[in-house]
Amino acid sequence: MSWQELLDFTADDLLQSARMLRATNAACLAGILAAVWSLFAHAGEMRRARREQGEVRRKPSASHGIAVWVLVAASLLGLAWMWHRWVEVNHFPSQTMGEVLVMTSLSLLAGMLVLHFVMRLASHGPGWGMMNDGLLISVFAGALLIDHYASSLSTAQRDLPPALQSYWFPPHLVTLIFSYATLSIAAVLVGVYFCVRFWVVLRHGGRSVGSQLLILAVLLFLPFTHLVTIPMLVLVGLVLLFGYRGAGGDSGRPWSERLAEMEATVDRVSFVCFAVGFPFLTAGLFMGAFWAQEAWANYWGWDSKENSALITWLIYLAYVHLRMLGRYRGEKAMAVLGAGALSVLITFQMFGYLPDSQKSLHRYTDETVMPAEGQQGGSMEEGR
Repeated sequence: MSWQELLDFTADDLLQSARMLRATNAACLAGILAAVWSLFAHAGEMRRARREQGEVRRKPSASHGIAVWVLVAASLLGLAWMWHRWVEVNHFPSQTMGEVLVMTSLSLLAGMLVLHFVMRLASHGPGWGMMNDGLLISVFAGALLIDHYASSLSTAQRDLPPALQSYWFPPHLVTLIFSYATLSIAAVLVGVYFCVRFWVVLRHGGRSVGSQLLILAVLLFLPFTHLVTIPMLVLVGLVLLFGYRGAGGDSGRPWSERLAEMEATVDRVSFVCFAVGFPFLTAGLFMGAFWAQEAWANYWGWDSKENSALITWLIYLAYVHLRMLGRYRGEKAMAVLGAGALSVLITFQMFGYLPDSQKSLHRYTDETVMPAEGQQGGSMEEGR
């Protein structure tokens, strides 16, 4: 065996994580196809019930079960990526931005898996089965796009700076990234809600000017309008046109009544997603503070990244108080939840573009900047 063959073999052996990532992406693509198949199956069930004037079957379609099993497979493949990458770089794989993003896509898949069994939307009939299929499509597509972008970033191994060499590093990152993933799924439901409102207002009107402006503002300021909002508008419009409006069985009720029930359920489901993610967000912040005290004898250094994470937590805290005490429901509650999602995006991904971020000590994923180790920083970690 020549030296070149030996080097090629070694390089190939060190890229097991890349193989696992490609396998995960293939599973996500298969999951999108299975969820689309399930979406059409649920729509067909609703059309059949309408045509035969019969009861809507509450049991999920067989294709929906396939999509869920693909979700399980994709999550396991993501865990295999994490294990191989951990072995390759000899530390928890969340040092580079590419690693952090792949961990985010894994958290999206795992979060959707947890929420699927918590919410059991498909068991409520084909109308909500279609909504669950839409969530599956969004999560699979989101994970696929994140992984695709992460694969374009550097995969070179980087040694951990001293501040990250702590047992707090893995649990802190896992809790925060999982919270961001589940809160992102809640943000998808915010988009669904306002897309429904958009089509209803467009077709029937009857809303105040303030409500109409709120709907348009949320849709326009949702992140990645060209990748998220526009496809979501089209998908929700098709569901309303060909699916939900034509439901059979108990569809003798007025369409406006069933639509109001659907909006109320979206509101409740988004709160369930929030209820899963918010405790993890809180735990991540506390872990960061304890980590900072252990490493720097300072629980909170008022670093700009810390402040941004705190603002995100306060927005979600305001949401739960307004919902529980102020009885916020519908558009107002969804608008606050959407503001929290925007704050998550700023804290997690857009932080590096803010002017004050150049002085931050939380820039470990920036390959062009050497970490600034100092006593005045807060918790020394990435991922918040």
